[in-house]
Amino acid sequence: MGKRIYLHYPGKDETVAVATGFSWGAFLLGFVWALSKRMWFAAFIMLSVNIMFFFTDIWGSVGDLIGLVLSILFGIACGVYGNLWHLRTLEKRGYVVVR
Repeated sequence: MGKRIYLHYPGKDETVAVATGFSWGAFLLGFVWALSKRMWFAAFIMLSVNIMFFFTDIWGSVGDLIGLVLSILFGIACGVYGNLWHLRTLEKRGYVVVR
């Protein structure tokens, strides 16, 4: 398990911990994980990509295999970058990293 980065919202007594490293939630749950973190744009993109992969089955069995491989690769990418996206989203909202 990776370390945690703590962010504080100035003016409020609110601190959020963001894990570092691979995000199993982003890998397994995708856009549902992004919605739970209030990352609306990331959730929209994840859902759109998943819907796009879902419709690759129109091309038959080759499309199914391509869609499956791309979906797994996309899930891995979401897992690798998920916590970083969460950190950047909080920073855009005004949170500051606590040193």
